[in-house]
Amino acid sequence: MEYCKVVKSSFKTTALSLALAAAGVGLSTQALAHGYVKSPESRAYACNQHNNTSCGAIQWEPQSVEGPSGFPASGPADGQIASAGNASFRELDQQSSSRWTKQPVSAGPINFTWQLTANHVTRDWRYYLTKQNWDPNAPLSWAAFESEPFCSVDGGMVQPPKTLTHQCQLPQRSGYQLVLAVWEVGDTSNSFYNVIDVNFDGAAPTPSEWQDVGNINPSQDLKAGDQVFTRVFGDNGEQPSLSTRLTIADAGQGNHNTWPSLLAEAINAGGTGLKAGQLNANGEIVPVYGKNDVFAQNDSGITRVETGFELAPLPGGDFSVSGLSDNYEIVDGKASVGFTVTTDARMQVSAFISTHDGKASGSAVQQIDNNSADFNIEVLEPAAGHYHMQLKAQTQEGKELTQEFGFFLRQAGDTAPADFQFPDGLGSYTEGTRVLQPKDGKIYRCKPFPESGYCRQWSASATQFEPGVGSHWQLAWIAE
Repeated sequence: MEYCKVVKSSFKTTALSLALAAAGVGLSTQALAHGYVKSPESRAYACNQHNNTSCGAIQWEPQSVEGPSGFPASGPADGQIASAGNASFRELDQQSSSRWTKQPVSAGPINFTWQLTANHVTRDWRYYLTKQNWDPNAPLSWAAFESEPFCSVDGGMVQPPKTLTHQCQLPQRSGYQLVLAVWEVGDTSNSFYNVIDVNFDGAAPTPSEWQDVGNINPSQDLKAGDQVFTRVFGDNGEQPSLSTRLTIADAGQGNHNTWPSLLAEAINAGGTGLKAGQLNANGEIVPVYGKNDVFAQNDSGITRVETGFELAPLPGGDFSVSGLSDNYEIVDGKASVGFTVTTDARMQVSAFISTHDGKASGSAVQQIDNNSADFNIEVLEPAAGHYHMQLKAQTQEGKELTQEFGFFLRQAGDTAPADFQFPDGLGSYTEGTRVLQPKDGKIYRCKPFPESGYCRQWSASATQFEPGVGSHWQLAWIAE
C-alpha cells in the first residue's frame, strides 16, 4: 500500500456557521457532511459540469453520494457502488464502456482535489483502482476493484480544510479504468463514494492534431422521420456547408444511445474535415454508442459544434365532433348530451362536462380506432343554464389534442336561453335580444327602445354598458 500526503489546502469559516455554533444550534451530521472529487472530475461532478448527460438529480448535488462505510467487508451493494446505494442517484450506476466521459491519466504521480461543502471530522480517505481485466460493460461490483487502496490519507479525526489535494502514485494500467475515491467521515457510520472514469496509457484527451469542439449527447429518443443535425461554428460565425444531417429511419435508430453513433459515422463519412466518436486505447477516434465527441483539426478555425433536432409531426392525430346541439332539454329532472366523435388514428377520447362555474357534471371515455363512436353523457344534477364541454384525445404516440364546446340546458318547453354569447353579434343587438355573459354565466335581455341603443355601445376600452359588469349596465339590460 502506498500512502499520500496533503500538498495544498484552503479553509474558510463563514460568519453564519460561527454564529450557529455559538448559539448551540444543532444540525444533523448527514446534512453537514458532504463533498466530491473536483479534479480529476468524478462521475457526479462531471454531471454537474454538463460533461456527463442524462444524470438525473445528482447533477444538482454531486456532494451527496453518501452510503454505508466498510469496504471491502461491507458498504454499498454490487451494482449500486457509484450511487452509494442512494435510490435518488441510480443513474450513476449505469455502466458501459461508452456511457461516461473519461478523464485522461497516466501511471505515476497524480493529484486528487476534494471540494468539501461541509468539512466533517474525518477518519480517512482511500483510493481504489479497478483490476486490469475488469468488465466495463457489467454492473459495477466490488470484485472489479483491487481489495487494497493504492493511496490512503489518515484524517486524524479532525476537521479537514474545505478544499484539499492528495498527491498519490497511480499504478500501471491501460485503457478505461475506474478510480473509487472514498471519504470516510469520523462521527457517522457513512462514507462518501466518488467514482472517477479515467483513460490510461498517458493518452491526451484528443490526438495532438485534433481539438474537441463539441458533444453529441444521448439526450432523447427519436422516432422515424425525426432529423438530428450538426451546426458548425468558426471564427467568422456559422458554416452551414459543414453541417451533417441524419434522418431517423425507425425506432431502433432513434434509441437515445444509437443515433449518436450513427450521427458520428455520418460525420466521419461526410468529408467535412471533422471527426466524431471517442478516443480508444490506440489513439483512434471511433463512433460509440452513447455520448460521442466531435473533433476538428487545430488549424481548421472551427471553434464549436452544436447538435440540433427537427422533429417530425406525430402520426395521425386529428378528430372531429358532430351532432352536438346548442341546446338540450331537461325532462323530468334528467338531461343527456349526445354527439359523435370521429378519429383518423387509434385514440383514447375523453369528454368532460362542467357547469359555467366549473363544477364537474359528467364524463365519458372511449377508445376509437380510426373510426366513429357515439357518446351519450348523463348530466349530473342538471339545471337550466350554460355548460362547458372539453374533449381530450390522446394517440398511442402520446400526442394530445383538445377541443372546447359550449351548450345550454333548459327546462322542457322553455325558450332557448340566449341568442348570442356576449359580445358575439354585437351589431345586431336590439330590443329583446338575449345574451349570455360568459363572465358570470347569466342571461341578459336588451331593453326596449330607446335604451336598446345602449346594448350595442361596447368596446374593450368602453365597457360601461357591458351586461352584468359595466358601471351602467342596467340602463341597457335586464337580468333574467
